[in-house]
This record gives sequence, C-alpha cells and structure tokens, in this order.
Amino acid sequence: MNTTKTVGELLPTRRDLLQFGGLGLAGAAATSLWPLKVGAASHKNTPRGTARNVIYYEFSGAISHVDGFDFKENPATQKDFDVRQLKNGVYLSHFLFPKVEKVMDKVCILRSLRSHEQVHFRGQYYVQTGRQMNLAFAKEIPAIGSVVAAELESRRRETDTFPTYLSFNLEKGAAGALATGFLPAQFSVFDLDPQAALKGMALDEKAIELVEERWRLLEALRKSEAPRMASYGSEMKTFENFSETAHRLIGDSRWPAAFQISDEDKARYGKTPVGLSCALTRNVLMQDAGTHYVHICHPGWDHHVKIWDREASSNHYKLIEEFDPAFSSLLEDLARTPSKATPGKTLLDETLVVAGSEFGRTTGALNHMAGRDHYNPCFPALFAGAGVKGGLVLGRTNIDGSKCEDTGWKNKEQPRIENVVSTIYSALGIDWGKEVEGLPSGRTYAYVDRLGANGFIPTDEIASIYG
Repeated sequence: MNTTKTVGELLPTRRDLLQFGGLGLAGAAATSLWPLKVGAASHKNTPRGTARNVIYYEFSGAISHVDGFDFKENPATQKDFDVRQLKNGVYLSHFLFPKVEKVMDKVCILRSLRSHEQVHFRGQYYVQTGRQMNLAFAKEIPAIGSVVAAELESRRRETDTFPTYLSFNLEKGAAGALATGFLPAQFSVFDLDPQAALKGMALDEKAIELVEERWRLLEALRKSEAPRMASYGSEMKTFENFSETAHRLIGDSRWPAAFQISDEDKARYGKTPVGLSCALTRNVLMQDAGTHYVHICHPGWDHHVKIWDREASSNHYKLIEEFDPAFSSLLEDLARTPSKATPGKTLLDETLVVAGSEFGRTTGALNHMAGRDHYNPCFPALFAGAGVKGGLVLGRTNIDGSKCEDTGWKNKEQPRIENVVSTIYSALGIDWGKEVEGLPSGRTYAYVDRLGANGFIPTDEIASIYG
C-alpha cells in the first residue's frame, strides 16, 4: 500500500483553516492609526490593574433575568424550578442551575444594568464595542478586544505567540466578529469554531518541515521584492503580519496542546459548543502564551416563542443545561489552577470573568406565543475573579423585575455596558478615560463614550463589585 502523502494532504487548505477560525480582518480600516495618538483625557483615572486576563461570556440573544439571576416569582414560573435561597439571600432555581449554584460564592451579581438598545444586532454591537452604533463612522470603531490587544501590545513577550484577542463562536451571533476599526489588523480577533478546531490544530513533523521550507522561500521572495511590495501600502503589510503570526503559531507546541481536552473534561464541561469553548478558554489561559482577552459567545437565547416548552427545538431549558456545567467548570478550574506568571496566585485571581446579555427579557406573564420579548430597562450581569468579592449582590429591582430600585453603585444612574467596559479596562490596568485623536473622519475616539442615548452618562468603573 502506498502511504506517501502529497503536500496537499499534509498541510491544511485555506478552507480547512477557515473552518477552524480566522482573524477578523474584514472591515479593518484601510488607514489605520499606529502608534495611537492619545490626547489629553478630560479626566485621568487610576486603573486597578488586578487582572492579566478577561473572559467575557455572552448570553447572545438575552437570557430571562426574572427566571434566572434576578429571580422573581411570576405567572410563568415552572413547577420544576425548585427555587432555593442561597447563603447571600439570592433566590435561584436549583433544578436549572445545580452546578452554578455551587460556585456562586465566587460570583458578584449586579442586577441593575440598563441598555441603550433593544434589538439584537445593535445590542450585540454595543456589547462588543461599548457604544451605540453610528453608521456615519461605524467603520472606524474597534471591538473592545481589539483595543485591549493594542493596549497590551507593549507587554507582549518574545515568547508570546498566541493572539491577544481570541473568541469562540462570535460569528454565530447577530453582529458577528467585529473588525479593528481605526486600529491595524494585527489587533483583530481570532474567532474559533471550537468543534472544528478540536479536529485539526496539530501538524506532524513532516508537515512542519514543509512549512519551514516554504517559509524560507517566501522570506527570500519578500526580500528580493521588498521595494515593489512596499508600493502596495498597508494592505500588503497586513497580509505579511498575518503570515508571520500564523507561522509563529504553527511552530509553537503550546498551540496544539491547548486544543486537547480529555474525555473527563468533556463530560464535566459538556460536549456542546459552549462547553468546549469554556474548556478551551481554560486551556489557552493555562499556556500563558499571549492571549489575555477571550470572548465566548453562547448564541440562541432569543426565545420569543415557547421559552419553557421542552418540545420546542430551542428553549431556555436546553440553553441553561449547556451553560450550567460549562460556566461552573470554568470558574472551578480557574480557581484551582496555579498562575504561571504570578507565584502563589491562581488563574482566577488574575482573570476577570464577566457574564451578561445585551439586554433582558420581558417580565411577568409570558406573551401570546408562550415566550418573553426584549427588555432593556434592567437586567443583571455576573462578575468573578481578579479581586471581585464573591457572594455580593448589588442593585435591586422591584417585585416583578421590571424597574430598578437600587443602582448598586455610587451613582443614581443605572450602570450600562459602558461601565462594564470601564471595569474591564481598569482591571487590565488601562485608563478608560483615554481619547485617540485624528481618526480618518477627523473625530476623536474615547475609550469609553460619555454621550449616551439621552445625554451624558457616568463612565466610572463599577467599583462596588470589589466590596
């Protein structure tokens, strides 16, 4: 039998690579700003710097808050919920969240968020960018993860080969994986399909030899053609940067190692896309190879119809059954995994974990289709790690969860996604009051925009989550 393999069989095709995931290059600004021209901020902040990493878990489509983390007895409360009071006074369905219930001592719940948006595309754009969509200059606006990647670029070590900004399943959300805006494409998200990625991240020795041979030829061609290629401008530079990043990644043994999940862990986290995403997030951070911002998208929560109907093709029972083992196992493992960077600390000690939706869902009785619709006046978010005080419950809504009665922080205004973004930047040691001048449109980009839908809003971090 002939066992000789062709080059095409040894190396993944472009289609294969796109199945695993790809850099969010589409839409990157043709004229990028680097290094950034940071102007004087209207006020200077003192970031906390308690985190090396951030994980953002997105309930894409919006989880029902009154049936979950701001539970309120209502006409739609199911008989099997088995709602119990936890030590901190929170009521939570033991049937829906048996595993998450056990890690709530690590979690702070903020129940008073308010969103500017009430439709999915704009809401998920808001979550990824920290600002409302303005079509006049949307092309210039980077994702939060891209801003983080740019800010942390100076901290990258020679040994860091993993992308700073990594995501799972963002392309399955309404807004997709957003581009870098005015920032160079090198700060793009690397969005992965976890199931496809598990099938083929490693190259054998022969394939690596072929890659190195081709790389040497490519380098020689680049050197001889450098003057001509320079005339193509930033687009060619972007392509070359992508090639160099991919080459370093392929040659790093930590990359395929990060995509190995034991059968035991698959059982613990769940063999679902989000379960695998959470397990891979843990693995990537354990390698300490340059990734510091991970966005996990858990799509499908938009249940206007049959939200609690087990016979429906999609319902909250099914989605919560995916979330419960995935999120709880992630927190458990981060809490018991030693940090490679900081002796005496765990990964959870140096990782801020945030979980939330783009808005909430309507309260009270179900609609005429046995579902819940979009609702933006109040909804919760979860925070853990990096100094967050576990067990805290901040903010309060009224008897049916439809109105905020206590904002849960120092301001009378309800916190918004902008404040979650400020909290993320602060934890990473980034001054969220920075402004970048000289965008292609002539505008100034504020890291956190003070202009909300109805006037100026506070841009403070949510300091109360730290106790």
